[in-house]
Amino acid sequence: MIKFKRHIKVDGEVFETWMGLEIKKKGGRPNVGIYYYTDDPMLEMSEHHLIKANFQSKDEAVKHGCLFMRAMYKDMIKREKGLVDKKEEDKDIDW
Repeated sequence: MIKFKRHIKVDGEVFETWMGLEIKKKGGRPNVGIYYYTDDPMLEMSEHHLIKANFQSKDEAVKHGCLFMRAMYKDMIKREKGLVDKKEEDKDIDW
């Protein structure tokens, strides 16, 4: 597996993301799968998770992986903001 790092910028924040490419030959054509790592792949506890497979090129797989991770980080930020807003609302209520 080819391991690499990308910096993905979302709403002014930069996230360091480790990804991996797995390339197999299937019927004479490349079959590329893109993975993301939970942490630095050199660490023992880091796991890789498949994002999507069956790409015909490395560039296509990397582009899809970056878009997937950007969407995941956007959702994470949205959830965190929602939790913060709810906590602030709870503080305003006098019991």
